[in-house]
Formats: sequence, structure tokens, C-alpha cells
Amino acid sequence: MLSVTDEDKHQSATDFYHTYEYYIMGDNEGTKCQATRIAPHWFATAAHCAKERCDTGCTLRMDLMDTPVSVLAQTTHSPQHRAVFIHPGYKPSTWAKDDFALIKLDVRNAEKLYYRRATAKDPQNVGIQKQEFLAWLKSHPQAKRKYNKALSPELPPLVDFSVSRNYQIDRKLSVVSIFSGVRKVKKATAPVYYISSLGYAYTTNFGIQKGMSGSGVMTNTGELIGIISAFIDAQKKQGAKTLAQYDWFVFPVFNASIIEFMRDTMGSDFSKMDRKDAEPSFVSKTRKDFTDVELVMKGNQSTDKKKTSH
Repeated sequence: MLSVTDEDKHQSATDFYHTYEYYIMGDNEGTKCQATRIAPHWFATAAHCAKERCDTGCTLRMDLMDTPVSVLAQTTHSPQHRAVFIHPGYKPSTWAKDDFALIKLDVRNAEKLYYRRATAKDPQNVGIQKQEFLAWLKSHPQAKRKYNKALSPELPPLVDFSVSRNYQIDRKLSVVSIFSGVRKVKKATAPVYYISSLGYAYTTNFGIQKGMSGSGVMTNTGELIGIISAFIDAQKKQGAKTLAQYDWFVFPVFNASIIEFMRDTMGSDFSKMDRKDAEPSFVSKTRKDFTDVELVMKGNQSTDKKKTSH
């Protein structure tokens, strides 16, 4: 069993070099989510971010930097020219299971929109010309390195949970929140369990909030293990009595269903990815009885109004 005392990675915001915030503009409204780059032209995100807004067509803008001056890589999706691919098993009514999508975006060759980020003095983003952006990069070498990394990315390996078992994940996990270019790392503080019958993992919520969906869930040894889907706040009740209060973060891992979807969608790009099997290094077997968790998650126990946010 690989010890989790090995050199820790993904402890600071700069370690999440592969994760970006992006914006979807649909027919009448837009939304903000996050995405994790898994291949040169592919990003993983949550299906619920894009499903409704991209059914008939949408525009996606991936924010490549977290600096005062940044650039958006833009692509357009339509039923005829697809850039967004939703897992066929995803259902909005089902928590987290198969809540997975892929975005195809060639960052290097995509249309670019350059801008100055909003500040306290000027609360609106301001578009700028490419020449101004390049001049700014020239005088800000750290920002230039970030931009070059976005054009020629390093990619995290992903952990394959294709074997159907219940596990305790034998790693410390962390995620990054990105809002208007500000990055903050949040770290799991409780054990994380994968329940095969549900198709996703859960743990105590450690700061997941709306707008973070699609961000990669990373191990402390640098692997991508899942994608942010939702947090759940619910009470188990018996009559008027509250028996338990639940505050969970739930996320799909790369199980057989998601791996098959990726293989079918990405084609030859999938075979080039760095993948590691969950067994035996990333999990420990558990005899924990998940019946109560399964019933609450599936809505088969008496609970008050369940709240999901993603």
C-alpha cells in the first residue's frame, strides 16, 4: 500500500495549473463553472453545468489565467458542430451519478478575447487588443509563464475506478475554488468513501459551493480522482424528530461508466492519457455498511427538504 506520507502535491493554488473557470452563454442566460484539463484538447466538467444551456447551442469561454489581465479561449457548440459532450446516463433528477461532461477546446488555436479584470475601482471587465495583452505579458514574466503553460499544458494522471467495489479512498483530497480569477485551495478533513451502487464518492462538505462544479478533485500525490458535482444538506427525520443532519460533498469518480464514455468520445486521445488503477494504491477496502447512506441519497428515507447546490 502506497503511503500518503509521500511528497504532498496540490497544497497551494499554483499547483492547480490544470484547472480553469469558464463561462457558458446560452439562449437567455449564462453560468459560471470550472473545468479540469485532462488532454491537450479536452476538459472534464460537470454535466449539469452545460446540459440545459447547451442543448440547442451555446458559447463557452475558458479563462486561461488568474491575473489582472487575462484571456478567454472561446468555442461555439451546436448540435451540428459539437464542443460539449454530456454523459448519456446523466439525469438532472439524480444526485451526482454520471454528472460528467467533456469539453473539446483547442486552446492554442481557439478564438481569443483579451481583457482587463474588474477591480474595486472599476467593477467591469474591460476588453483590450491582442497587442496590449502581449505587451503586458512582456512586462510580467510570471504571467507569461502561466499563459505558456495554458498553451502547452502539463496534465494530471487520472485514477481509474472501473472495478465495482466499495472503498475508502486512501488519499488526502483537495479542490480549488476560482472566482473572478481568485484561487483558494480547500482540503478534505474527513474520510472519503466511494459507494459503487451510487456511482459516486462522498465525504463531509469541506467548503464546496455553487460555481465550483466541474473542478477536479485531486489527491495529495497529484492525481485527478473525480469532478465536483454537488453538496447536499439534508435531515433524516422520524415524525417531528430529527435523527441526523447530513452535510455532504458528493462527486463522481472515474468509474467504468465514465471511463467508457470518455473512451467513446475522445477516440485516440483517450489512449494517450496517463491513467492509474485505483487498486491497490489509492484505496483501502472497507466493511462499512452504507445502507443508511444509500437510502438517504436515493430519497428512500424520511427527510426534510433536501438542498442541493452545484
